[in-house]
Amino acid sequence: MSGDILIVDDEMDICTLVGGILSDEGYSVRTAQNSVQALKAIVSRQPNLVILDVWLGDGAKDGLKILEIIKRDHPFVPVVMMSGHGTVDTAVTAIKLGAYDFIEKPFPMEKLLVTVARALESAKLKVENVELKRKAHLSCSLIGSSMGVQLAKQTIDASAPTSVRIFIHGPIGSDRNAVARYVHEHSLVDGPFYSINCSTINQSHLAAELFGLETISRDDDTPRKIGLLEQANGGTLFIDNMTSLSDVQQIKLAKFLQTKSFYREGGSSRICVEVRVLGGACFSKEEILGLSEDAEEGDGAALPKIRPDLYYRLSSAAVEIPPLSERAQDMALLVKHFSAAITAAQNLPAKIFSTEVISVLEGYPWPGDIQQLKNVIEWILIMHASSEDGVITVEDLPPEIVEGNLFVKAWQAKSAQLSAMPIKEARETFERDYLLAQLKRFNGNISQTAKFIGMDRTSLHRKLKCLGVVCDDSGDDSTNTQTFGDGVKAEEACKEV
Repeated sequence: MSGDILIVDDEMDICTLVGGILSDEGYSVRTAQNSVQALKAIVSRQPNLVILDVWLGDGAKDGLKILEIIKRDHPFVPVVMMSGHGTVDTAVTAIKLGAYDFIEKPFPMEKLLVTVARALESAKLKVENVELKRKAHLSCSLIGSSMGVQLAKQTIDASAPTSVRIFIHGPIGSDRNAVARYVHEHSLVDGPFYSINCSTINQSHLAAELFGLETISRDDDTPRKIGLLEQANGGTLFIDNMTSLSDVQQIKLAKFLQTKSFYREGGSSRICVEVRVLGGACFSKEEILGLSEDAEEGDGAALPKIRPDLYYRLSSAAVEIPPLSERAQDMALLVKHFSAAITAAQNLPAKIFSTEVISVLEGYPWPGDIQQLKNVIEWILIMHASSEDGVITVEDLPPEIVEGNLFVKAWQAKSAQLSAMPIKEARETFERDYLLAQLKRFNGNISQTAKFIGMDRTSLHRKLKCLGVVCDDSGDDSTNTQTFGDGVKAEEACKEV
């Protein structure tokens, strides 16, 4: 659907003529011949554009009064005014009240089509601009070559161009919103993108945010609230942290997904819309449905859940965003991406992050995931902006990153032991721990590990065997199926290679 257009004119011939031309161009058209029909049509479903005659002749409300009501309740809906007896004063008043344009009858149809196309595009850009300002972020959830990221990309690239609903799982701070926007941008819909984080909105207001709120009285001077489902008509709505929805709200949402219609809170008119709904949560499927081992043991009983009927309607495809702690091999790319984006946005001098810094960042557990990494890099670049040296070293990192680093902790704990060992045993201990750390960095991929440390694959296999590291390698590194375990001491396994 290119656009839902409402034509309001008391002359049936005009409605038929304009409606027929717009329908031929692929637009969805509705018509109304008086103010009562017009307001009723707008209440039943928010249009994408209104073409409105100034003089309706029914005596109830003229076009300018309807224009005021539309711009009050639906500020992003463009209105094109038309009139056969227009004056300059009337045109100026209409524009001041918020009309997109004013055209005089009779008008060339080419002019109408151009005006309609421009009005729809202008409204789309306004919505996107507001959403981008409200959700400004640096997206990088899908940057990298780790196996988890590749699997997520494959699912998204296969699903995005279709109409299937997708559920996005990812840890806190993983920027699920960026993934949802990526899906929208690679879909076939040309409508707007909206998102809502259920955990940040008061429970009593969630239903009104999603479904809208009808006026209690029938007084046209009382504004109604248009929910996100209606605003996103023809586009995509991402509902994140869905475990915060109450059971009643989940039931209502599940019913909407089945019927593609809903009622505003307090309303009696059925609203029919075409919206691609994406869901999101910081829990796995098993946790959401109460199927995890913790839940079976009773430890996960307090976990927020989503009703199975709602979850399965939203998860024709499921995307798992791997936690940053499992994406060590992506760290260099992520740091490069954030560093370039932040220096450009903040007008800061460019810096180079040393290899040692990347290694320390790889060993940190990142409880705040991608968002925490972005904040850390921004802090580093701002705090060391005046530094003459263009290289970021370990000394430049925040204390909590170094102190909470798994690799650093491990080496600090082992330093005393190494100093008490003979040089041969200390060297073998160092090599073994070093190689295990690198294998962990590359998720057990032998080829990538060998390339990084500067060894050929055969020599690395031999070295691991000599150091007592058991490698169950199927021969295909791309599958990352290797497992590692402790073997006997190196000196008992073989001679030094």
